[in-house]
Amino acid sequence: MTVIDRLRAALPGPADPGDPADRGNRTEHVAPHARARSAWRRGAAAGLVTGIASLLLVLVPTVIAWLIEPLATGTAWDAVGTGAALWLLTAGAHLMTGQVTLSLVPLLGLGLLVVVARLGAREAMVDVSTDGEHWCGLLPRSLVAALVAWWSTYAVVVAAAVALTTLGPFRVVVLSLLVPAVLVPVAGMGLALRSVVLDDPEVVGPRLGLARVPDAVRRGVRAGLWGAAALLGVGLVVVLALVALAWGEVSTISEQVGAAAFGEVVLLIAQVMALPNLALWAVSFVAGPGFQVVDGSSVTWAGAESGLLPMVPVLAALPQPGPFAWFAAVSSLGVVVVGGLVARRALAEVARLSRLRTKLAVAASACLTTALALGALDVLAGGSVGQFRLSSVGVPAGWLVLALLAELLLGAVVVVMRDAWRLRR
Repeated sequence: MTVIDRLRAALPGPADPGDPADRGNRTEHVAPHARARSAWRRGAAAGLVTGIASLLLVLVPTVIAWLIEPLATGTAWDAVGTGAALWLLTAGAHLMTGQVTLSLVPLLGLGLLVVVARLGAREAMVDVSTDGEHWCGLLPRSLVAALVAWWSTYAVVVAAAVALTTLGPFRVVVLSLLVPAVLVPVAGMGLALRSVVLDDPEVVGPRLGLARVPDAVRRGVRAGLWGAAALLGVGLVVVLALVALAWGEVSTISEQVGAAAFGEVVLLIAQVMALPNLALWAVSFVAGPGFQVVDGSSVTWAGAESGLLPMVPVLAALPQPGPFAWFAAVSSLGVVVVGGLVARRALAEVARLSRLRTKLAVAASACLTTALALGALDVLAGGSVGQFRLSSVGVPAGWLVLALLAELLLGAVVVVMRDAWRLRR
């Protein structure tokens, strides 16, 4: 199946009761520039709707909570500016208010915005003609025009949100706008095109230069991404278990915050959006580097150091200050086990009778992908929630990557060597 066949199957147009042959003749008589204009208009409209819908997901709850919260101060315009700023923060931008920098991005919220972008990009491609000249031999020019128009109007909404932040107390760090204006929409378009284009490597691969990527690297990517998701899942289970065990303290902090009914809902949603961040902290603890919430208050295998924590209910689930028993380090075996599972999935991508060196290379590539993926998530989402003692929150990304890679490789080597031993029996 070619790329064009996949596009036609994945992006069906409206049914036409006419004769198929007549419909084909009418399509051929449509001028290329007319198809491009139609695709541009549809893409522009879809991009505008996508951006506005994404913005409203954060803006509306923020404004409502602000207006009904009895302790809130300022006008409704302040609420609008704050809501726009929080949307940009959720999308990956960094904010400043005075000397305070906010750069802790809620990963689940960011993922939700990418999903919205994917849906919008798919909508921009619906009914777009796939006939005619191709751009760089990859995609029909009309489809490229629709996606470029979609991206352009989505970026307009990002610019409008930046303008709205001037109504509130926050200002946006200009360089960080690359994430909401580029990374999020490009990720959405990539996911929308994945099933259409990237699943046809025989046609698209050579055009993208994928043939120059080492075979071991390409075969290990899928297993490596699975490993990153598996480790985040393990971390999430740990976080939820700690919250359940400390539910009394969590409820007490929530009551002390004193938010109104809808404000409590917004606070709960904000904490749920940050659950993957907390899961990443748990993974870092299991791997060894640990994490810190405030300066001077870290949690590692050695124990938890005390410190004045922010009034965030979920943080009440953190371990009590004090040293941990020696077997806290045994938790790293969980990462070793995941490394073995990653290797098993990676070995499924190579021939059963492949050389040992090839299998080790593919397994190592998968482990490296897992470590780098989690390190990239920390770079994207970790950061600051204030100044002084709150200026560095989260995980040391470099140490996390190194620790994960060493422990994953240990499990992977064991599985590969066992596989080689079974073949020789």
